[in-house]
Amino acid sequence: MKKKIYAALIAVLLAPAVASAQAQPSAAKISEEQATKIALERIPGKVTDVTIERKRGKDVYVVEIQTPDGSEKDVFVDIVSGQIVGTD
Repeated sequence: MKKKIYAALIAVLLAPAVASAQAQPSAAKISEEQATKIALERIPGKVTDVTIERKRGKDVYVVEIQTPDGSEKDVFVDIVSGQIVGTD
């Protein structure tokens, strides 16, 4: 019984650290702000969301941009190099 309680306490205490690590991988060399700037240079508009996902074999910032014509584009910015690896 004590083991279950200890395990539950550890899980609760470590949850914020795990969530933080998932939010921005330690390998990230560029910030979310830098990725946003890079993406807007490729596709002008208004940024509606920025997330980190695995695309095309790399961890990337997915920068969602609402373009002036009302469409939405995603720009994939490599979190290490800052290079655009694709758009959608």
